[in-house]
Amino acid sequence: MRRFGRGRFGQHGFAFRRRGARRRRCASTLADAPAGQRVCLRGFSSSLPAERLSHLLAYGLAPGRWVRVIQHEPVTVVQVEHSELALENDLARQIEVTPLDGSPQNS
Repeated sequence: MRRFGRGRFGQHGFAFRRRGARRRRCASTLADAPAGQRVCLRGFSSSLPAERLSHLLAYGLAPGRWVRVIQHEPVTVVQVEHSELALENDLARQIEVTPLDGSPQNS
C-alpha cells in the first residue's frame, strides 16, 4: 500500500509535495479555499521551514485536521475547533488542502 503518492516524508511523518511535482486536481492550497468552506489539511509545501512547520503543528494545523476558512483579507483566518488563527497569505499558499464536498460556501 502506497501512502501519499511519491512525496517525501518530513520529520513528523507527513508527506511533502516535491518541488515541481504536479498537484492532484482535488487538492488546492488554503489560500485558494473560499471563505466559509471547510477543508481538510493534506500536507505542507517542501519549502516550508521546519520552525514554521512546528509552530503550525503546535496550533493544531496538522494533516487530517478539518478547519473552516473565515476570511482572506487582510490575512487568512481559519477556525481550528474553538480557536481562530490568522495566517499570512504566503503561509496559507504553502498549506495544501482538500475541500469538504457539500460544505456551505458562506455560513
